[in-house]
This record gives sequence, structure tokens and C-alpha cells, in this order.
Amino acid sequence: MCKKYGPWVALAVLLLLLAGNNLLPVTDNVESNYALTAKEMVLSGDWVSPRIYGNYWFDKPVMFYWLTALAYKLLGFTDFASRLAPALFGTLAVVMAGFGGCKLYSQRAGLYSMLILGSSLLFFALSKLIITDAVLFVFFNATLLFFYLGYSTPQKNYYYVMYAAAALATLTKGPVGFLLPGLIIVLFLLLTKGWRELTRAKLCSGTCLFLLIGAPWYYEMYKLHGAAFLDVFLGVHNVLRATVSEHPRDNVWYYYIVLLLLMAFPWISYLPPALRTYLRKDKHWQLPAPRELFLLLSMATVFFFFQNMATKYPTYTYPLLFPLALFLAGWWDQRGAQPLPRWSLVYNTVFCLILAAAALFYQPKGLQLQFTWLLALILLAGLIWQWRVHNQNLSLLTAISLTTCVFYLGLTFTVMLPITRDRSAAGLARQVQVSIPAGTELISYGDYPTSLVYYSGRKIWRALPDTRADQYRHQDKFSWSSKNVMPFLSYSDLQKRSQPVIVVDEKYYPEFQAEFAASGAWIQLQSLPGWQIWQRK
Repeated sequence: MCKKYGPWVALAVLLLLLAGNNLLPVTDNVESNYALTAKEMVLSGDWVSPRIYGNYWFDKPVMFYWLTALAYKLLGFTDFASRLAPALFGTLAVVMAGFGGCKLYSQRAGLYSMLILGSSLLFFALSKLIITDAVLFVFFNATLLFFYLGYSTPQKNYYYVMYAAAALATLTKGPVGFLLPGLIIVLFLLLTKGWRELTRAKLCSGTCLFLLIGAPWYYEMYKLHGAAFLDVFLGVHNVLRATVSEHPRDNVWYYYIVLLLLMAFPWISYLPPALRTYLRKDKHWQLPAPRELFLLLSMATVFFFFQNMATKYPTYTYPLLFPLALFLAGWWDQRGAQPLPRWSLVYNTVFCLILAAAALFYQPKGLQLQFTWLLALILLAGLIWQWRVHNQNLSLLTAISLTTCVFYLGLTFTVMLPITRDRSAAGLARQVQVSIPAGTELISYGDYPTSLVYYSGRKIWRALPDTRADQYRHQDKFSWSSKNVMPFLSYSDLQKRSQPVIVVDEKYYPEFQAEFAASGAWIQLQSLPGWQIWQRK
């Protein structure tokens, strides 16, 4: 079944993930950091040391920058090229889910795995965004999948794929790319008492392969930048992230629980009955078979590992979606013709009604009312279809996955498009290119729009109060402030500049009026949606 229908599912997912990407601009501030770094890699010709604003940038390893820079080399500096790598790796993840489902369960489970993963909410979102997580998702889960295939089958060469994938994950996200899969594998071997498998796990040759792929870039970076690379990359972006919260408001115990209910929609409601099937037999709780134990352990370890980190972020637990898809697909397949729990559809119904209500009452700029009604009707039609076929397992799975994918397609053009335009300085950059002569000193007041630098190719200074400018000049290298590497000016220095042009974020109009415009020394050149452009007389 997977061989027959799998290629069509993969093609449909690819088209869904590519749809509208040429229309979605690069947003601030996370996406624009990645896009600008990849752009500077192409323009500088330096494919070893990532840079941003002309400064060396040790935020992430090099893999995602390489992939995006390669897309720019092939397709130019376009929005479509910016989002190409996440879309391709999202599709690759679905293909890998089909392969894993076939190997662990059956051809039918392989198809189920593709449908479940390809129609999950967070999978869709992160496969459209210009961030590292779609790439990490593939390499991280390939490490675990090919370990288990090597462990459970006579074909031990699977282990070589595991080591290669772990190296690529490390080039994508850093030490967590091999440490966290390694922790999962160690825990699994402890629980199954399978330590003897290490003698067959190609430890010597596999480690050499891992180092051959993963070590050269790190060695070259240390050779070029020495302690500065280690201090920022390991000190700030790994150790500090684990011990000091970057976003303290999100540091609550229920953060990832709520996120799990969202990220795995519309399939999370089937997890409780699946857990009961494998963990409880004859009214007694017990460990499941090694296959299900490994999938559950992968999910649980990722969840609790990041739950105990100081910094919480919506994408951190994303890798657990892959073993979840395989786990649910295997459970769904083993039920055969036995009807699925109807109460799970109740959860989906309530969730869809909430989404429909949000589409109707939350109105991003540029979102027209008829589009919100269209999204609501898609969900309503899908729910009616699901309730009509709830006793036919394959038809129900098809109804759920097709409904959500059509909804995501509508979401791309009706919600994501206005939101990304509202959070990008692409329109401002076009106006700057047309109306502000080259060589004019450009200043940003308010939140710094990195996307303006990306689209315009101009140097943009950030205006800061004198006290904050002093803090930027004397940054603690082991603090979050060390991430601020954009060029900046104090208000005092700004007053000394000759006829600079300032772009002002609409959220900061009152502050700018009080601080600068009220003096009468500035004139407003233009007013754009979300921005004003001023120049000193």
C-alpha cells in the first residue's frame, strides 16, 4: 500500500509545503537572521564562518546556512529560495516516516505514518519557516530510526547511517544533535538489557565516520576563531540556554503539555487509547515490546529533556512528532477493522471549532472576512465527513489528513500571507531602495528590522538610549546581550550625524515623537503601513 500510494502522498506534501512560498516574505526577527546570514555567506564567498551585519556569527552551526545559501546560488535571493530547504526536508521527513513505518510494522502502517506526520499542525508550520528545525528533525530522527533498525535486524550496516545522521544533526544544531539521541539509545539499552548489542554497533568505524563528517567544520572554526567561537557557540548558545531562561515568561511547567496538544493536532487525541493498548494488559501495567518501548522512550526523553531546560521554545520538542507518528500508525494498523474510539473525534471537533472561532474573531492585518468563513467551512465540512466514516479506519484517516491539509493550504494564503507581510520590512525595503539615495545614513528606531537589511542590502544603525548603548558596548560575553551584534548609535551620537534618515516602527511612534520629532528638527518624508520615514532638516 505504501509503495503504491506513498509517492503520491509525498508529492502532495511537497506541493503543500511549497505552495505560496514565493509570496511569503522573510519575517523579523528569527527568520531574517537565518536568511541574512546565508545571504552574506554567498556574497562574501566565505562558506566556513557564518556572518551577519559583516560580523562573525556563532549562533548556530553551519548546515542550515549552507542549505539556504545553496538555494540562493541556484535561484537567487528570493522568498521561494529562502523557504526551499525547510520544504524539501519536510517532504524528506514524510518519506522517511513511510520507510520507518514499513520497516517497523507494515506497508499499510508506512502509509499511515506518512499521512499522520504530513498533516500534523507543527510539521506544516515548521516546514514553511526559515529556521533550522525541519532540517534537524530529519537528521535527529534518522539517527534514532537507523539505530533501531540496526538493533532489531541482522543488517548491521544501518548503524553507519545512524552515525552519519548524528554527525549531520550536530552540524545543524550542535552537541544536542548527538547527545540527546545518545541518551535515548543508552536508556533503551538499559531497559532492555541489550548492552551486548554495542559489540555489533560498529563503534570504532562508526565513530570515525561521525568524526569525518561532523568534526572538520568545528575544527576549522576553532582554528580560525579560537576561544571566541567556543565562548559564544558553546557558552552562550548551549550552556547558557540550558541554565538561564532566554524567555522567562514561558518558563512554566505546563508549557510543553499545552504545546503537545497543539503541535500534534489532529492526532494527539488517539495517543491515550494507544498507550492503554500497549502499556496495560489484563488490568496490569507493563513495559511494551521493544519496538513500542523505543518509540515511547524517544518521545518521553525529548519531552522531559527540554522540560527541564531553563529556556523553553515552541520548536524544541518538535522531534518527538516523528516517533509519535510511527507509534500511532502502528497502533492504527494493528486494530484492523476494529472501530477507533469515537471520543477522539470529540476532541478534534472541539479543537476545530476553536480554530474556526479564532479564524472568525482574530483578524490579522489584511485578512478579509470571506477568507475566515472559507477556513471555517473547510473545517466544518471535514468534521461532517469524519463523523460519517468514523467506523471505517482507512476512510477516517484519509478524511482527517485531507481535511487538515486543505485547511493548511487555505491557511497559507489567507492567514500566513498577511501575518508575514505585517512582520516583515520587505515593503519598507522596496520604498527605501526607490526613495532614499545610496550612501544616506539609515537609522532604525524601535525594534531592529533585520529583514530591512536583508532586502535592501543597506547598512542600518540601531538608535539606542545612551545607557543602553553603553550596555551594548560593554557586553558580558556569557549573557543573552552578546547576541546583539548589529551596528548601533546612541541618541547622543545620532544628534551629531548630518541629515540621517530614520525609519520608525509604528509601535514606537509616541516615543519617537517625544524624543525627536517634537523638537521640530525632523521632517516626515513618508508614511507606510507599519512604518514612518523621517529625516533631519
